[in-house]
Amino acid sequence: MKEQTKRKWLTIIQRQQKSGLIAAQFCRNENIGENYFSYIKKRLLKECESNTQEFAKVNITEAPMCKESMACIYKNSTLKFKILPDPKWLSQLLSSLS
Repeated sequence: MKEQTKRKWLTIIQRQQKSGLIAAQFCRNENIGENYFSYIKKRLLKECESNTQEFAKVNITEAPMCKESMACIYKNSTLKFKILPDPKWLSQLLSSLS
């Protein structure tokens, strides 16, 4: 599947999830074949699961002003935290960078 087509379908799937509608109702409203929508969704989820995810390097260091700190280094950017962030938030941040 081409990247442009993949992005288009991922956007459609996200719209369905945010709409709060079940897939059948969303597909009727959007004039999309429910079986095709389901097929594409399963195919993309399977593809996402099979892709190897890259991990960003995370260093936890001692800082002079506090007991714990953390630095996230990604490409040419560094985020430093004096207070450790919520793990779910950090996970979402790192996922969005990959």
